[in-house]
Amino acid sequence: MKCKKVPLSTLKAGAILSAPVIDPIDSRVKLLAQGTRITNDFLQRLESRRITSVVLSVRDIAILMAFTPQGRRTKVPPPPVYVTSRSANDYSDAMDNHVLESGPLELTTEDRPLSSEFTKPADCAYADGLTIQWANESDARINNVNTFLADTATDQSTDIGALRVTCFDLLDMIMEDQDALVCWACAPYESDYPSRHGLHVAALALAIGTEMGLGRTDLMELGIGCLMHDSGMQAVGLNMFDTNQPLVPGQLNRLADHPVRAIEIAGGYGEEISSQARFVIYQLHERGDGSGYPRGLTAEAIHPLAKIAAVADAFIGMLTNRKHRLAILGYHAVVNLLDEMKAGKFDAAVLRAMLKVTSLYPIGSRVTLTGHKIGRVIRSGGADFLLPTIEMWDENFPDRKPDIVNLRREPAYQITGSIPARAA
Repeated sequence: MKCKKVPLSTLKAGAILSAPVIDPIDSRVKLLAQGTRITNDFLQRLESRRITSVVLSVRDIAILMAFTPQGRRTKVPPPPVYVTSRSANDYSDAMDNHVLESGPLELTTEDRPLSSEFTKPADCAYADGLTIQWANESDARINNVNTFLADTATDQSTDIGALRVTCFDLLDMIMEDQDALVCWACAPYESDYPSRHGLHVAALALAIGTEMGLGRTDLMELGIGCLMHDSGMQAVGLNMFDTNQPLVPGQLNRLADHPVRAIEIAGGYGEEISSQARFVIYQLHERGDGSGYPRGLTAEAIHPLAKIAAVADAFIGMLTNRKHRLAILGYHAVVNLLDEMKAGKFDAAVLRAMLKVTSLYPIGSRVTLTGHKIGRVIRSGGADFLLPTIEMWDENFPDRKPDIVNLRREPAYQITGSIPARAA
């Protein structure tokens, strides 16, 4: 079990951890047993003993850091020059032939938009206990997806029901509080790749798709495609990419192969995985200007759901700490996506919808404001990308209970910048 020393402030009342809390000075001393709920009384006792740090499992750190963006870097390094794949199989050939013979790809279902089924909460904080509850539930979902992806590497008889249940859960979370789900999605922790990454990508993609008026059928297939899109990474050698060095040509060739392997895995499930989901799995890494992989397709040949997934995947990737770079601050990640949209890589309608669900300073971002105020974005501003709803404090009194301020109705306050995440 991989563990890490973290500040005491990482612990949150209400969380139930999967491993003991260990004393950082003597690893034989368990400060809290596995499976015990953290209470305020426990935290106060640690503070009274002048304990300033603890040792936690990486899995538990991920639970506790949910809803807390990790971004510290402002400059996005240039991506490698991707190559197209020379690999093929019966399933990739079928996808390629469909694109050649059918012309522009379109959505075919006409479900009632999911957005018509609920009203987003406004001008309020998230419900009491929601963040801890969702963090623990998401950890269980990640374990389920992890198990599924591990099993698919050797056996296509694995039941995909776990993926469908996960997507149903994400849609329920959107209906309960879409802003809270986007906050969770935009705060990925660097563990459990590719299952954690896939779940965060799916959550954001479903929020974007909901904003674009998609119904449940299309959203379910979008979600399943996102959860499975990196299933081919294990087949091409996942550890090969776990490096802090730039990818070399051989690694880029293998990287380009992983959607081809993923579509082969998906194809083994027959009609259990729809053609819509398969296009997401196969085309998520394609770019509208032809610079993506595995086939270097241009915009008209890329499925609409894959275009949504591509934006979500690129954004979540930038927000995640990697060995070769720190996570990018949300605002700067959004700006980078907009620049790449102007260059033709991403679909403008998808980027517009993403801004509506995240704001220019994405939900979860810590920000500075006029009037010596600091804040945290908690709800998007819709079409008013610069005017989200925030929790706001006076910078001289950061421990006081925050005010909830909708910047669309409070012109006296404006966001002036982002606050980087604290170093762990």
